[in-house]
Amino acid sequence: MNNAFEYVLKSGGIQRGEDYPYTGTDRGTCKFDKSKVAATVANFSVVALNEDQIAANLVKNGPLAVGIHAGAMQTYIGGVSCPLICLRSLDHGVLLVGYGSAGYAPIRFKEKPYWIIKNSWGPNWGDHGYYKICRGHNVCGVDSMVSTVAAVNIQSTQ
Repeated sequence: MNNAFEYVLKSGGIQRGEDYPYTGTDRGTCKFDKSKVAATVANFSVVALNEDQIAANLVKNGPLAVGIHAGAMQTYIGGVSCPLICLRSLDHGVLLVGYGSAGYAPIRFKEKPYWIIKNSWGPNWGDHGYYKICRGHNVCGVDSMVSTVAAVNIQSTQ
């Protein structure tokens, strides 16, 4: 996410998905069109990697961009995911939107504190597009790369 924020800063903005859709294939050169900028980022910052500070930043500033190892997410269907084995190498970007103090974790047979993650795989995945993962031990690297956009300017589409 930090690389994406850096790109948006340097390029002068980002286009709407409709104007520059993801194709999943390498199409060669960048086709960014500055005349179709939909949003700009004035600045972003990296959030301290302490869970209490991450939670406080989330409450104060709203959703945070986080990196995660998505292996355990592949089979998620609900509850609080507390994988017994999960790499901490980051391979997916998600949005940290909330947290809770006690949710049932089926694999642990008890209540566990958790983070609430919004994923990009759509509402038919997980819990209506969301994922609850154990909080407290950097599970799947969720606390390893956390950042927030300090200022955003959304352009009018009219």
